[in-house]
Amino acid sequence: MTTPDERTRAIRIAGELLQDLKERQDVPQDLRTRALGVLRHYPEEWQLQMMAEEWQRLGTATFGLAPEPDRPDPIQQRLKSGV
Repeated sequence: MTTPDERTRAIRIAGELLQDLKERQDVPQDLRTRALGVLRHYPEEWQLQMMAEEWQRLGTATFGLAPEPDRPDPIQQRLKSGV
């Protein structure tokens, strides 16, 4: 059974994969274009963290998302960088 934090990690890693596909020149242009289209609506890491925290707050994380215990908090990093 997939745990909520494993589900969060899978979503984050899928976004990283899409980003890699979009940038690689050895990937066919049609796949790079599709990756770009998906990434336009894909959550950034800090947004994913917020969604996971909201699932936790609502008490429904059993079937939802949960923060990754071994990752730095992307929201705090974003605030520190002023972005």
